[in-house]
Amino acid sequence: MDAVSKPVRRQSVAVALLTAYLTALAQQPLATKACTAATLNFLQEEIAQRYSGVRADERAQERRAASEGQASGKSLVEYVVNKRVLQFSLYGLLISGPLNHFLYEALNRVFAGRAKTKTNTVLALLAQNLLISPILNSIFLAANAIIAGERDLRSVVHIVRTRLLGMMKVSWVVFPIVQLFAAKALPPLVWVPFFNAIAFTFGTYFNTQGKIRALKAKKRACERDEDNDKRE
Repeated sequence: MDAVSKPVRRQSVAVALLTAYLTALAQQPLATKACTAATLNFLQEEIAQRYSGVRADERAQERRAASEGQASGKSLVEYVVNKRVLQFSLYGLLISGPLNHFLYEALNRVFAGRAKTKTNTVLALLAQNLLISPILNSIFLAANAIIAGERDLRSVVHIVRTRLLGMMKVSWVVFPIVQLFAAKALPPLVWVPFFNAIAFTFGTYFNTQGKIRALKAKKRACERDEDNDKRE
């Protein structure tokens, strides 16, 4: 009896949480989307740092600095939560969450009252994938570069230009399928959490891969510096 009741209780808790989230989304859409983006960005950056090796590299640097008698340079807040994780969470709360809300609200207003024909469905998908998605992905890449420490505007623009197309190719292949699936199989009420889950998955992947590339480039640069020092 207990074995049967446990899955039922878990299911009832999941349904209650989803109901509460959808209620908040209906009553306070902007605040709910901003808080959702903040939470997912927090988790995304935390996972990316751990699985890319960035966190381990930072700890190794701190141990080397401590063995040499150098101060860590960390603020009190950074002993509680990683600085970049906090910055990404704030980016979600203040920028990506609200921007996502306003862009899709604008799109919904454009197509409001139109018949649900195949033509209108295709036009909506094109608008999402050729206008909204590139804007959101460009801002994500720029924010990622700035949070990683890049301060030169030309370098930030270069990062966006070199990485956006690869990101968009995956987005153009995956998200039309996801959007068509949602339109055919899911009620509109659950589209937002469904799309959030998909975006979180792919965002975590791209964030992790970007950190892996940056870490490899950093190691190659250190190796070149060591080789140059040996030659001198």
